[in-house]
Amino acid sequence: MSLYLPKQDIYNILKTLPYSVSQVSNNIFNEFPAITFQCENNNTELFLNNEIAYQDILIIIDIWAEDSVTCSRILKEVENLMRKNKYKLTFSSDIPNPDDTIYHITTRFITKVG
Repeated sequence: MSLYLPKQDIYNILKTLPYSVSQVSNNIFNEFPAITFQCENNNTELFLNNEIAYQDILIIIDIWAEDSVTCSRILKEVENLMRKNKYKLTFSSDIPNPDDTIYHITTRFITKVG
């Protein structure tokens, strides 16, 4: 098995939703709601012959919206979509917003490939 790079697949999965999607962001958006993502971990485990046995993959997905209800609704959609693509939600949290202008939920999804 050769190294699997998940970025393009994650982008294509998230683009099936009707929101702006980009890989990692500096938090400047042209439209809301928006979804950003990054591959936080793509760890390989090897067989004794030095071939890849499997990979542990951790994807961070952040949801950005103008209100909390929209963020939560999109979280439900993202979780359902990622689960259909064999990713498991392991963490989600509201990120405090001191000026209440942009609402933000961060998530973590894991999968094993191989």
